[in-house]
Amino acid sequence: MPLERFFLAVVVLTLIATLIVGGLALLAQLARESRGAEITLLTGILVLSLLIGGAGVFTGLGLVLMASGGEISSGDRLAFVGAGVAAILVGIVGVALCVAPLRRIMGLRLKREFWADPPIFFALWLLVVVLANNAVSFLIFTQEPDVTQLFPSGRISPTAVLTSQLPFLAVALAGVGLGVRRGFREAMNRLGYGPITLKQLGIVVVFVAVAFGLSVAADALFGVVQPDLHKTVGDLSDSLFNPKGLGPVAAILFSLMIGVGAALGEETLFRGAVQPVLGIPITSILFASMHIQYGPSLLLGYVFLLSIGLGLLRKHINTTASFTAHAGYNTLGLLLTYFFSG
Repeated sequence: MPLERFFLAVVVLTLIATLIVGGLALLAQLARESRGAEITLLTGILVLSLLIGGAGVFTGLGLVLMASGGEISSGDRLAFVGAGVAAILVGIVGVALCVAPLRRIMGLRLKREFWADPPIFFALWLLVVVLANNAVSFLIFTQEPDVTQLFPSGRISPTAVLTSQLPFLAVALAGVGLGVRRGFREAMNRLGYGPITLKQLGIVVVFVAVAFGLSVAADALFGVVQPDLHKTVGDLSDSLFNPKGLGPVAAILFSLMIGVGAALGEETLFRGAVQPVLGIPITSILFASMHIQYGPSLLLGYVFLLSIGLGLLRKHINTTASFTAHAGYNTLGLLLTYFFSG
């Protein structure tokens, strides 16, 4: 029952977050044509920023009260400080981002319209929120004696994949204005999905091979530089993603589920929707920060480089190419682990 309650809580919270973020993304698209929608979006972001900043202040007050009673360890204290500071920074930056849109609504002159464009304004605010959240998650990772407690479900399940990836798809589609400013075909074009040639598929295959080579080198370097964290991350990755113990057919289906499912959600959102707005480097920082299961390790640097490569595939070919590369890389990695690891 505790595990079932955990999954239910995750699903409910994910649904609520998706509805809020997806609604704001649609509102950002409407705001390009409607002054009322623009004012509503600005008000919503301002209120959320103040609420998040206020939560950071209350976190700090709670820390002071618990510390005075001797009820908190040094590790928990650090996590509280990190969470409080991150929330306060999100509040401050969120309010600052509201300045340019507010000036435009008031009819004041702007040096650059970029900062006041509703979809860009919303994307920048969401970037700050996600990066702050992920930074706190990495901090908690370093303070948790048993990091498997952060992922209590063990091997990842189809439900967990759907729960984590469907919000990415929903936010991406809402963010490009599906049903508001664009029809389905136009939305797919904006997201970069389209056909690829055999030559381009060959480029994808070469990309996957090079990525595997770099991953082996990165893992070896990780083991030398951060041996303790290397073991922790390795054990956690085995717990979440290793298909050992499954039959061959089940292992292949599991690998395809993880590879295709993760790639579809992540490529649609990051390469399809976000990259054309924020660019390859910032998108790659955001993408790397989402991989909390690696902790604050050297592997995040490799994930960043991998994201740069996927971004170049998106830029010079399309999102279909980056999706195929991402799905192929994930799937083959799991299958190689199953069939060839000791």
